[in-house]
Amino acid sequence: MSGAIIEDDCVNLPIDSDVDAGEESAPRSGSSPFGPARPSRWPSLRWDVVLAVFLGGCVGGWGRYGITQVWPAQSGRFPWATFGVNAAGAFILALVVVVAADVLSSRYLRPLLGTGFCGALTTFSSIVVTTDLLFAHHHLGTAIVYLLASILAGLAAASFGLIVGRAVAANRRRARQKGSPT
Repeated sequence: MSGAIIEDDCVNLPIDSDVDAGEESAPRSGSSPFGPARPSRWPSLRWDVVLAVFLGGCVGGWGRYGITQVWPAQSGRFPWATFGVNAAGAFILALVVVVAADVLSSRYLRPLLGTGFCGALTTFSSIVVTTDLLFAHHHLGTAIVYLLASILAGLAAASFGLIVGRAVAANRRRARQKGSPT
C-alpha cells in the first residue's frame, strides 16, 4: 500500500530539474469524464536540448577518438589514454554539475557538457572491456591495477571536481555579496 503512495507522489516530479515541474505534471488534453487525466509517463522531447546533447557528444567523441589515436594502448600495457580520458571526464562532469546548479543558470550547460560531451568523452564501459581483454590475454597484474586505478582515479577526480566547483560557487557568492548594497 505504501508503495502505491510513493509511486503516486513521484509521478509529479520532474524528470530533469532543468524542465519546469509544471510542464511535466500538467494534465494532457483529452481529459476523461471520470476525473482528471493522468499525465503521461513519457517525457516531452525538447529538440533544442537534444541538439545540445548531440553537439556535446560530437565534440566529446571526437576528442576521445583523437586522444586514443595519438596515444594508443599497446597490447598488454596499461591503457593510459582511456585511463586519462575517464579521469578527466569524471572531473569535468562533477565540475559541471556543481557549476550548473550553483553558478550558471543555463538550460543547455548540463545537456551540452554533462550528458553530451562527458558522455561521449568518457568510456567507462571500456574499463570493463579493457580489463576483460587484459585478463583474457593473461595480463592479470595489469588488469587488476588498471581496474583499481580507474575506480580510484575516477572517485578522486570527481571529488576534486566537486571541490573546485564549490570553490567557484563560493567565490561567486562572495563577489555578489561585496557588490550588493548592505
